[in-house]
Amino acid sequence: MGSEGPSAVTVHVTGFKKFHGVAENPTEKIVTNLKSFMEKRGLPKNLVLSSCTVLETAGQGALGTLHKVLESAITDRENGSAAQGQVIWVSAYC
Repeated sequence: MGSEGPSAVTVHVTGFKKFHGVAENPTEKIVTNLKSFMEKRGLPKNLVLSSCTVLETAGQGALGTLHKVLESAITDRENGSAAQGQVIWVSAYC
């Protein structure tokens, strides 16, 4: 009772390609390099970096890929994987 540690948190990260004349979207660069950076640096205990996806477009054009990312997070949770718990959506606009 109470001896169980916190369950793992699974993170899915998304970013966007460049748009409207922007030479480079910082979110694309971050998402593209995040897995290799975290492999070198190491992840905090109980954190799983599941996917890093660069979306081709924003708005309606991104919904198909975004739906697949969210669906995999929910499916993982329902199957009892390390993704048990809540799905949390965090977005950043650059």
